[in-house]
Amino acid sequence: MTKNTIMTYEHPDRDRCLTYLRDYESPARVVGHCKAVADVACRVGRALNEAGGTLAPPISEVVFERFNRDGGRIGYRIDHNQTNIDAGEARPFDLELTLAAGLLHDMARVEENHWDVAADFCIREGLPEEAKIIRVHMMYEFTADAMHLTEADLVCIGDRIVLEDHYSGIDERMEYIIAKAERQGNMAARPIILKKKEETKVLLKQIEDRIGMTLDELMAD
Repeated sequence: MTKNTIMTYEHPDRDRCLTYLRDYESPARVVGHCKAVADVACRVGRALNEAGGTLAPPISEVVFERFNRDGGRIGYRIDHNQTNIDAGEARPFDLELTLAAGLLHDMARVEENHWDVAADFCIREGLPEEAKIIRVHMMYEFTADAMHLTEADLVCIGDRIVLEDHYSGIDERMEYIIAKAERQGNMAARPIILKKKEETKVLLKQIEDRIGMTLDELMAD
């Protein structure tokens, strides 16, 4: 796809996404989680739009780079060599895309490599931008600058600060992930997760500075 290509398809609305989840027979706990992530992502995006939006290009123009992280784990980040990271002027976040990607991101959660399974489903349904976000969401490395966030960042931020079906903040969410990893015998997970948590908290603080309130305050509104 060339740059400046305008997508003409419509993102599925909330009802359509919930129909996808129902037809796919996603478990109720997964549906609850997806609803919460979508809500949090859209709240953050709406607040950032009120603060001026983003300088990043649309998702259709973003190229994600696959790379090896600590311990050989796979990660995804924006490829700055292939993506014009600065769009030149601010644009509003696409909240319809954010909502749809948030609602569908874990639809295949009970399956192996659920991110690829869900992304492939979206491709078949003619939803390439949703698929693009969903495919990277489990292994995504956030953009470091709150002025250049994309809709992928919004969904992934939502996924990192939602525990089950409610906003929890990053501390509670990360402790849950650490405890789960250690129950599964992965005792090396704690320092890695704590390092990523501290990096993420820097970005979250930038967002809070931009919107003029804490995320706790935003979610309580």
